[in-house]
Amino acid sequence: MNESDEASGRFPPRFLLNFPSCFILLKSVGEKMEMTSEILREDPVPPKILAVIDIGTNSIRCLIGESFEDGRIEILEQLERALRLGRETFQRGGLSAQSMKAGIDILRRFQKVFIQYDVQFIRIVATASIREAANADIFIDRIKIATGLDVEIIDPSEEIHFAVTAVQDELGDELSMDGKNILLINVGGGSTLLAVLRNGAVVNSQSLNLGGVRMREVLANPDDLLENNVSILRHAIRETLTSAEAYFPFHETDYILAMGGEIGVAARQIGRKHAVGDLKDISTDEMNGFVDRCIQMDIPMLCRKFGIKFQTAEMAVPAFLTYQEIFKRTPSIHSFQVSSTSMRHGVMRVMAREVWGLENSNYQEEVLDSARSLSEKYHVDTVSASRTERLAVRIFNEMQAEHGLSVRYRLLLRVAAILQNAGRYVNNRSFHKHSFYLINNSEIFGLRHSETEMTAYVARYSYRSGPKVSHSNFMSLPRETRVAVSKLAAMLRIADALNHGTFPDPDTLRFERLGDELIIFLPPDDTFLLKTRSLQTQGRLFEDIFGIKVLFRT
Repeated sequence: MNESDEASGRFPPRFLLNFPSCFILLKSVGEKMEMTSEILREDPVPPKILAVIDIGTNSIRCLIGESFEDGRIEILEQLERALRLGRETFQRGGLSAQSMKAGIDILRRFQKVFIQYDVQFIRIVATASIREAANADIFIDRIKIATGLDVEIIDPSEEIHFAVTAVQDELGDELSMDGKNILLINVGGGSTLLAVLRNGAVVNSQSLNLGGVRMREVLANPDDLLENNVSILRHAIRETLTSAEAYFPFHETDYILAMGGEIGVAARQIGRKHAVGDLKDISTDEMNGFVDRCIQMDIPMLCRKFGIKFQTAEMAVPAFLTYQEIFKRTPSIHSFQVSSTSMRHGVMRVMAREVWGLENSNYQEEVLDSARSLSEKYHVDTVSASRTERLAVRIFNEMQAEHGLSVRYRLLLRVAAILQNAGRYVNNRSFHKHSFYLINNSEIFGLRHSETEMTAYVARYSYRSGPKVSHSNFMSLPRETRVAVSKLAAMLRIADALNHGTFPDPDTLRFERLGDELIIFLPPDDTFLLKTRSLQTQGRLFEDIFGIKVLFRT
């Protein structure tokens, strides 16, 4: 990569022409030529037909695709129907009966298309317009009764996860650029999603309440002059981004990658084809000029000028202004790239992995990297936290038959181990309670809020008293969640006791079960007594939950 590329903010061009080769052997048999392929299988596994529906702020969109065993996905059809749910949620706080009926009718029409394509797997996700509606549960129940479809309300962290997955799927190794920071921006109808990728993995992410529909409905006044509304929008965007700068380092950005329907409008008008994939290049100067022209137009004029739908036009100016304000905070960036992919493509990629039983090897590390980044923010002793994490994993694996939890819970245990001491940043006294508050009010990339809450409770109960009936918030959780939290907290306490003094390599530990006792054999060292004394207090919850007394031996 040369200096001009780096200064301009352009992705350095690469030539990825190492496609898997298919060797064709031609055999002559008399007058006949027989073609044989080494990769052709006698009984090829048929593809699976997937469908993703995104219930958004201004429309309901559908993506139908064909997923193959080798990981390929071919898009068969994309559908979109306008429905302004965000306007009702952001203005009135809930959805009208009329909008609910319209939404159900759209889903029924989509179902007819599913029959034509013989769709086998369907996933429906809903974002801010449903997530923030006071009567969201009623709408979801009505959809289930009328169509049989299940709707999943996803958190902002999940939206970011799906957006990042879509970009990773589109660009692959192009995202790994020698430690450079790529800022991914997706300005939607209800929120703006930000993620920093380094070497292809997420190192920081944030969701801001800066959405095109939200800003227009809450801040803009249709009776005001255009310039007055633009001034109000700029001020609100500037305030939000200034607050975000405290924990989101815009100035460290090396490249910007944008995605979303509105920035796609700009890409079609002023973008140039990029050297990689279907990306488009736009210089920040060109974008500023384009925005200056757009803010002089009302919504009908935007529709006529650019040939776009009304729901896209009404979100365009707030979205463009958001990009402008972000560019002001990244002065070294002189151009950026626009991707044509969407969150729906990310959801479909995740679905494809699930239906074929494939694992995303990067996903767990991205979640853990996000947790580690958060722990650094609160000055956690990362070396000690990493040791506790490794010990907790060893205990989780050894106790698999007793706790019966899935590997997903092991990930939550690891996150809790990394963050359990975050509360010391506030105060050493009752730090476990402060840890709960800090974790529960943070966004951890790749975790749903319910999972973040579970992690917070595990950290909360990894020290001092365990769960009590008087802890009303905890007791209001589903029984299955309470049991899982108690099991994880009990195991984390044992890991914490083992980490007192000299750190024992988890691989050197030996576990032996004798009746109602679990004996953990440790390498002899001078801090064995310290570990034993810690176990006397930390081991009680484990015995209460599993009915097993833990003993340390050398």
